[in-house]
Amino acid sequence: MYNHFGYQKIQQVGENYLTFYRSTFMPNTVIFTPQLTRRISHFKKYDIEVPKKLLEKHSKRPDLSGFPYPLPCRKSSYTCFCEGENGVMWYGGTGGVTRFDENAESIYDKVMFFSAKRDLLDNNVSALEADGDGVWALTDTGVAHIEMVKMTMEEKAYALLHETLTYVQRHGMVSQKKLSESSNIKSALPHGHSDNDGCFTSGFAIGEIFRYATLKREKGAFSPETLDALKTATRASEACLLLMYIAGRGDGFVSRTYVTSNEIVPDDGLFYKKNGETAVCLNTTAARERKLVGHEVKADAPIPKRLRKLYADEGFEDEDITYKGDTSSDEITLHYLHLLVAHEFLGKEDPELDELIIHAAKATMDHIINHGFELYECDNKPTTWAKWSKEYFETDIGWADACLNSAEVMMYLKVTMHVSGEEGIYKETLEKLESEGYLDLVTKHFDRFHQASLALGVDDREEVMYGDHMLAVASFFALISLEKDEKKKELFRKGFRSWRYTLAPEFNPGYEVKG
Repeated sequence: MYNHFGYQKIQQVGENYLTFYRSTFMPNTVIFTPQLTRRISHFKKYDIEVPKKLLEKHSKRPDLSGFPYPLPCRKSSYTCFCEGENGVMWYGGTGGVTRFDENAESIYDKVMFFSAKRDLLDNNVSALEADGDGVWALTDTGVAHIEMVKMTMEEKAYALLHETLTYVQRHGMVSQKKLSESSNIKSALPHGHSDNDGCFTSGFAIGEIFRYATLKREKGAFSPETLDALKTATRASEACLLLMYIAGRGDGFVSRTYVTSNEIVPDDGLFYKKNGETAVCLNTTAARERKLVGHEVKADAPIPKRLRKLYADEGFEDEDITYKGDTSSDEITLHYLHLLVAHEFLGKEDPELDELIIHAAKATMDHIINHGFELYECDNKPTTWAKWSKEYFETDIGWADACLNSAEVMMYLKVTMHVSGEEGIYKETLEKLESEGYLDLVTKHFDRFHQASLALGVDDREEVMYGDHMLAVASFFALISLEKDEKKKELFRKGFRSWRYTLAPEFNPGYEVKG
């Protein structure tokens, strides 16, 4: 029912932002019908649940010479097949399992692919046995049962929400977890992080805030479901905000993520171990390359008590915290959209939270302005990917990034002015960027992306950074919703439409736009 940027049950909800979302990004109301969803179970070869027919089967190679659609594997790799209900065909081989339903309504449901380790224990399939609309698949290392069940969007959303809160979240953050057993969510390891914890958690928080707003309107502020959504949205928002404070540098620097003393510190970036009023850069490959090992950085800015509770309630002190630096524009962009949405739907009911939102927005915006539109690390040099300056836009990589990054930084300024109610330096800075061509840059994404692909000799359809789609939606959502000048608003709409070429194939209702 809901996705990262709102909801998939698109209705006019709450105040002006959800009204805007539907009228601008969704040309029509979209009704979602139940869809087939894969449900996977794994077994050992001789488990009692495994049908004897599967183990005794003498497989034959299918004749795919006249197959009407592209297959996910070479035709010669398929070594077995079976027919299920309603003429559905299952094909297996050295590359996994393919399901073919000639009568499927959508072209995208006609051919489905199943592979290790999400679906199968390994990809070498030697026999298949139909089971209703599902199939049993025998591989070298075991047996997989693939069950196809119809689920509504709401059912699927709540199932994923349960998994997220039960197995994936870490200190309130939506992170990445590794499994000790393939496809067994219950085997998720207690530790684990990603570069994009701030980005993922912000997206999750935004979706949960919209879920809360929807339920509040539909079921009332005090229904158990509404209150549960509020609790989830608030905790996720606090986790996002903590990343904007936890470094303690006092200059608006935002951390990518953090780990506690009972978690592994991986060798994949810059990590700072807090120790009283300072933090020390740990010995990692990235730190050695940047000559920062052992470097001490200020860490005496107080962490707001309300946010500190996220780790203090788990028994950790400030000295147990190691935070990750070298933060990118990905995190900053989703943080600012979250600040906007949280301010609109939570801040009015929660003044304490709103104060934290306003301070975070201003502090990070001040940092970016004071450092020439870049996020700076403790060595007084910019982080690898948080750059919105004209100087960066003149580099080879920056030339292609400029269209998105110019939209991002203008969005930060607009959000900061909106949530704080202050203009001053933020308005002056925005006008300066507009006069330097940032407004025009936002409309040039398609041209620059295509030209960059041609220069590299690659197919632009294969070079898509799908994470950039999320950043573009976040940036243009806020820009269009906050802009009052109709001419500028149309430029932002044009800019968003320049992403349509790569956005459309995702079929994400949150990415739709008029015109």
